[in-house]
Amino acid sequence: MGDTSYEQLLEDEIQDEEEDRRKRRNMLTLIITSSLSMFGFGIYGTAYGQWIYVRFEMDALGESFSKLDTSAAKDPCFRGNHSDSPFKSLLNEAQANSAHFGVLTTVCALIPSFFVNVLLGAYADQIGRRLIFIVPLAGNLVRSGVVCAVAYWNLHVNFILGGCIVSGLTGDFVAYIMAVYVYTADNTSPGKNRSFLMILTSAISFTCATLSHFATGYFIEAVGYVWPMVSGYAAMVISFVVIVIFLQESLDRSKVKKVSLWQGVKGIFSFYFDKPVNPMFKRKDFIILMLVFFTFTCSLGTHISTIFLMNEPFCWGSRQMGIVNSIYGLVHAVLSTLLMRLLQRFLSDEILVVLSLFSSVANRFVMALADYTWQVYIAYAVGALEVSVLAIIRAILSRMVPKEKRGSLFASLAVVETATIAASGSGLNELYSNTVAHWKGLTYFVVGCVTLLSAVLMIVYKVIIFSRGPPNQLDALELDVKKTDNEEKGSAIVTISNGVEKIETSKENQDQQTLRDI
Repeated sequence: MGDTSYEQLLEDEIQDEEEDRRKRRNMLTLIITSSLSMFGFGIYGTAYGQWIYVRFEMDALGESFSKLDTSAAKDPCFRGNHSDSPFKSLLNEAQANSAHFGVLTTVCALIPSFFVNVLLGAYADQIGRRLIFIVPLAGNLVRSGVVCAVAYWNLHVNFILGGCIVSGLTGDFVAYIMAVYVYTADNTSPGKNRSFLMILTSAISFTCATLSHFATGYFIEAVGYVWPMVSGYAAMVISFVVIVIFLQESLDRSKVKKVSLWQGVKGIFSFYFDKPVNPMFKRKDFIILMLVFFTFTCSLGTHISTIFLMNEPFCWGSRQMGIVNSIYGLVHAVLSTLLMRLLQRFLSDEILVVLSLFSSVANRFVMALADYTWQVYIAYAVGALEVSVLAIIRAILSRMVPKEKRGSLFASLAVVETATIAASGSGLNELYSNTVAHWKGLTYFVVGCVTLLSAVLMIVYKVIIFSRGPPNQLDALELDVKKTDNEEKGSAIVTISNGVEKIETSKENQDQQTLRDI
């Protein structure tokens, strides 16, 4: 009897080790594929952001554009030998038209993706994780391919809107981000370890995207905008193929309970209306964190930084933008990874979010008032921590729900993110379009105010959590509350006595832990 029990414990230990190795392989595959995808997207996105503005410059300047003796890539303001651009009013018109076109692309992509993300979210915990990667990436490849064709054959820019609709019908890039985070949550342990790995994955992908800017600036100056876009597109295709072939499923669908579409949709939003499964948290915790997520995401909808820096008074060319953005991305990645890891030794995840949000606020306000290049550098420096905000919020939320609910949780974030970026992006781009001739930085100022509200809400959440008891009590545990009929090993039974949660584990689990200690 004793020998049989001992052999069973050994077998369970071997299975646990194999499971840990499988999760490490999954994370390695995820980091490699997401890095390659973001590297390609960085090259493509950098070239596209500049090319689309130059297309509107061509329309605004008309015949004057063909008579210029300077390159848009080197001198986007067309100053020539002048200290100021002789085409300032026409360039303001080009900026306004480019920002307005950004509104159209945002609407075409994100309105259909809102409904698609609701559908993906409803079945996220049934269809598996691989499909949530493959579908949005396929749509993004269609969209990027259409853009490359329009640029190469000089077609009408409205064809791009068709590609945006296709991308939206597959969930757009928001669905891909949802897949990355839910896959990370599936393959990491709870608490600060998960927070750090989410930050690390985000930082590596962000670094690959921004480092690609360095080469892209020189690439654009040498051959124009089309071939950098095509090269970035090729890298995204390779990443897509690698994901299809090598990325392993992280969800055991044999243990997943089948639900109807209505139940799935209801499950996406149940976190904010129903009593949480985990008794350590309350419904208002989810609501406040969602409001923090919502208000910060409002600041991400605008895509004006490229046209903002390509025009007066900065007039950055492709090479300067590539070099600065690469250094900026590298510094952000290092700080968000190493500094955050250091700060996690002394501070809770909630405090780290507050610090990161204030970093973002400082960045927006400095950009709003910037008139010189050195002020832009200061804005980049003080905003070095903001890249970690969404990763930490997702990590905090993920440990508040059991594994079988994470797909629905991240789907709810994707749905909110899609709707927020669609609405705020349209509004902020239109604001820039209508105020660029009067105060170029007004949009940044508005975004800074909204981000400040997000920081205040996060402080409120931290105060509420702190008032319940020691902070480490909430950081230490993730409760996968399951049936108490001992069908699954390692289940935790949660009882509440005099307002204090107690965790009771089975005798068999205690034996396993004893064996591990030996």
